[in-house]
Amino acid sequence: MTRAAQQVDDQFYRVLTVLRAVTLVYAVGVNAARWRDFEHPVAAWLLIGVMVIWSGVVTWLYEPRHRATWVFIVDMVVTLALLRSTQYVHTPEMLAEHTFTLTTYWVTTVVVCWAVRWGVTGGLLATAIVQTVDVTMRPTVNSSTVGNIFLMVLASMLVGFCAHALRVSAVRRVEAERAAAMASERERLGRAVHDGVLQILALVQRRGNEIGGEAAELGRLAGEQELALRSLIQSRGRDEPTTDGQMIDLGRALDTLAEPRVSVATPSRPVMLPAEVVEELVAAIRACRANTTLHGGPEPSTWILLETVGDRVVVSVRDDGPGIPSGRLEEAEAEGRMGVATSIKGRLRDLGGSADLVDTGGQGCEWELSVPLTRVSWPTGAR
Repeated sequence: MTRAAQQVDDQFYRVLTVLRAVTLVYAVGVNAARWRDFEHPVAAWLLIGVMVIWSGVVTWLYEPRHRATWVFIVDMVVTLALLRSTQYVHTPEMLAEHTFTLTTYWVTTVVVCWAVRWGVTGGLLATAIVQTVDVTMRPTVNSSTVGNIFLMVLASMLVGFCAHALRVSAVRRVEAERAAAMASERERLGRAVHDGVLQILALVQRRGNEIGGEAAELGRLAGEQELALRSLIQSRGRDEPTTDGQMIDLGRALDTLAEPRVSVATPSRPVMLPAEVVEELVAAIRACRANTTLHGGPEPSTWILLETVGDRVVVSVRDDGPGIPSGRLEEAEAEGRMGVATSIKGRLRDLGGSADLVDTGGQGCEWELSVPLTRVSWPTGAR
């Protein structure tokens, strides 16, 4: 996205390079036609030479690899110095008649550059600086001076607004292209999952029910996973960005996990977290429960406790199943079985939190899932 906005700026500065060249040619032509009227003709030509040299130098400085804030400031200082030199090379009569300054329209380029860099505010500030120097050189202010100020104000506002609008448009275009690519990838993965995994899970469920016994329990688990996976694919396929940045009560989300063998205890006051954080936490808790069912069957009970401890939100998930033998997780990870590593620990790690397996002395299994309190937002009056 930053690169897209940078490309917009690059296009503007390329156009301003042409503008600087055109106004420079115009300034040289105007001054060449009236050089005999100057009070100090030699000094005027020397200053024009400085203007030509600086135009080449600053064009190089405005390239992306050099373009920094100090370049804009130095450009303004040099432009003001050349503009102010008009009072030295012009005669008092020329200043009184409000003839073109030594720089003529060339001075407009720095104003437009500021407008591209800092928007309407930058353009108006540059206009105020340049026109203040111009006006203070004149014995009087007439309609010509006011007209020049008005035109420069319009130019700075127009360019500043257009630069900002085009940058926003470029960023939104990149976001739209990225969203379209993600939707296409989700659709492709959805087809692959539907044609492979879902059909296999459905087959396992059907065959397990036909065989009976322990196979029936395996079929039941396959059926549950098929429904969960199908629901996940459908939810990812819907284009509903309303959860982005939305705050959800974690306690209410955990209450939905309550079952005959799953007890949930949450605080009376809401614990608000971003929707994506709640979604990942609930998924990690489901993975803990699924791990209990996988190794202990449907009989073990599970207790889920939500609390805040210090600067963290902690969710404890405990069961009375067979537990996890010491070193078993490391062995499973070494064997390439990454269920716990990715479904539980990986999710919490991505949230900036942690998932720790608590030693229960062989009395079931307990996971402690924690997320930094900085991710939490308490509603007004909740405290």
